[in-house]
Amino acid sequence: MRTFISFDEARQIVLQSAVRTGTETVSFDQALGRTLAQHIVSQDTVPPFDNSAMDGFAVRRADTAETPVRLEIAADIPAGIEFTGTIEGGQAARIMTGAPVPDGTDAVVPVEKTRMDGDTGVWIDETPRKSAHIRRAGEELIEGDLVLESGLVVTPPVIGVFATLGITKLMVSAAPRVAIISTGDELVAPHKKPGPGQIRNSNGPALAAQTLSAGGNPCRILHALDNPADIRRVISKAQDVDLIVFSGGVSMGEYDYVRTELDNMGARWEFWKVRQRPGKPLAFGYLNDIPVIGLPGNPVSSSICFEEYVRPLLAQMMGRANVIRPLEPALLTMDTPKVEALYTFARGVLAVSAGRPKLTVSITGNQASNRITSMVHADCILHLPEGLAEAPAGSHVMIERLEW
Repeated sequence: MRTFISFDEARQIVLQSAVRTGTETVSFDQALGRTLAQHIVSQDTVPPFDNSAMDGFAVRRADTAETPVRLEIAADIPAGIEFTGTIEGGQAARIMTGAPVPDGTDAVVPVEKTRMDGDTGVWIDETPRKSAHIRRAGEELIEGDLVLESGLVVTPPVIGVFATLGITKLMVSAAPRVAIISTGDELVAPHKKPGPGQIRNSNGPALAAQTLSAGGNPCRILHALDNPADIRRVISKAQDVDLIVFSGGVSMGEYDYVRTELDNMGARWEFWKVRQRPGKPLAFGYLNDIPVIGLPGNPVSSSICFEEYVRPLLAQMMGRANVIRPLEPALLTMDTPKVEALYTFARGVLAVSAGRPKLTVSITGNQASNRITSMVHADCILHLPEGLAEAPAGSHVMIERLEW
């Protein structure tokens, strides 16, 4: 087992463990946040016909070479109505946005560039350019076009594309099944009043929520006491999952039995301890070929390690096109604690400046790993490399945006 390895090496080892989940078919209106497991090819032409992009008048440009010019209104074409006639010279058709452009016309003049002349005539005050305000059939998609690629996360605009193309059923990656096991004699359920020396279990619900937001299925949310028998009992309930996530019990304390009991059950470990802060006592291995990741018990350490290791692992399992969030440059506006030998994740708040770089970032106050409120107010994570000795105000740093 490797120990005290770098952040980059640790994440690479974790991502290499990913086994693709299966697929399932869902209704398009239930697909939000899911991962496409098929390419989407258009079976239609979009738009299906030439249509107006404005409310106005469909005209023959030859009639508007000199303006202003008066034309007879030969037709009134609202959206959703098919017009089968032809507009002749000296005529125009009143047309609404989305309505089919009638034969004989080659431009649309917006209503604000026209003046009515009674009920039957209209003055055109501006010569339109060729095809002005006409959306041509197939200008967005034609039959056979590749529209969406496998691995894309379904967003609200993607739902709109499905509806446009009449796709009501689609294949998505199955959500990885995740067992979340919080450990500690001191933990009580959130709805209970803690007794002397006790605290409410915040990591379990928080990690379950992070799992959901990452596209996973937190199908087992369990609590184990700090004794070998109870840890074995709880682990036995988590054998039908794709990933086991422990919170606490993986450090060097006298009552940290998780790694020992997993060893007794035949686990094989890839690494323990990473040169990072927070989350140094991170552990990763396998139990019966199921990946097991042991997160530290402090809430910030647990949350940060989830974002940096578990979230990309779940994305890899689902075959997502983008697994690791991109890093962006920002200017640090305040001194930030940094240990030279450790890769540091600081919680930050972004702002937009008038200068360069456009983004500035400040930390969310005290960065102690027990202060979960430092995560609540954060919209990004600062990545401070282990070789960096200090991070004073004015430093150029790299940040990772948080999706929440």
